[in-house]
Amino acid sequence: SGGDDPAGYPDTDFIERASSPHDGCTVHVTQTINSLAGLSSQVMGVFRVRVQVFSLKSLEPRHELDVVVDTGATRTVVPRAIAEGLGIRAEKRQTFRMVNGEKITRDVAWIGISLQGNSTYTEAILGEAGDAPVLGALTLEELSLEVDPTRRLLRPAEELLLLAA
Repeated sequence: SGGDDPAGYPDTDFIERASSPHDGCTVHVTQTINSLAGLSSQVMGVFRVRVQVFSLKSLEPRHELDVVVDTGATRTVVPRAIAEGLGIRAEKRQTFRMVNGEKITRDVAWIGISLQGNSTYTEAILGEAGDAPVLGALTLEELSLEVDPTRRLLRPAEELLLLAA
């Protein structure tokens, strides 16, 4: 890499350095949520799926959205314009720490999301201009799905229940 990619994606040298098997680091795509589209073919386990987003107040209308599956991201990111178009409003502002240590502040709201026949309500980040849509780990768990990183797909998760005696 080195420098900006001709397709318009930022420098991705940090991915090659961070994902080196010699340094023990792992890359979480939230490091640069602005450049996810260009990374999906370079980072193992990173891929896209199509979800439907809806308001808690009404199951319709729904907005179809391609999102990057990122188990390193805690929360799902949905573009603010899409959320607002569905009547979803921010409920609070929250500060998040990205993998590179940088802190960002974003609005958060409850949304409905459907994928592979499952639906749930989840607290999502309302992305700002340039933020890539992301399907985060909490939402995956709420949808009872897990990642198959080698086949780059989602599959039903085996649910565990611990009962105290």
